[in-house]
Amino acid sequence: RTVAMLGACMANTTAGTVYLFSTYGPGLSRQLHLTSMQSNIVAISANHGLLLSGPLFGWAADTLGPRVLSAFAAVGSFTAFSALAYTYSGALPLPSWLILSAYMVLIGISCQAVNMSAITVTTRNFKQNRGSAVSLCLAFFGLSPFVLSHINSIFFASGDKPDIFGYLRFLSF
Repeated sequence: RTVAMLGACMANTTAGTVYLFSTYGPGLSRQLHLTSMQSNIVAISANHGLLLSGPLFGWAADTLGPRVLSAFAAVGSFTAFSALAYTYSGALPLPSWLILSAYMVLIGISCQAVNMSAITVTTRNFKQNRGSAVSLCLAFFGLSPFVLSHINSIFFASGDKPDIFGYLRFLSF
């Protein structure tokens, strides 16, 4: 049970990547020549993916189990952040800024999948103290942007030019 709780908390530490757009968004917008309106729509797309997919992944967690959701989240997050990174670098062409929005929706959906997976693991393993277990797990979801933006400031944003490509690749793993 302890290992399951630690795993769920660690997984939820990666689930807050939706809220990191401000760490790489300005550089992404500058590099890809996005207008302010386009950049804002791209940013909000991740929240739409996260919030609108909640009921679907709640059902999926109960029906399919946390392993399937975790696998989906890993593949989705890797795909979306890798595509975002390689679009930023110019290796992937950008036919429209709407493609960036689709990447961000996938990021949001992936975050919801890992969050629901973590919640399912805690509720199944801590039947007597579900409230406390879920609240601890959700606290790590809340701390996720803090931890990941701190990693950015230490390893990727130090110096004159931040390494946005490197940070996006880091987030993909």
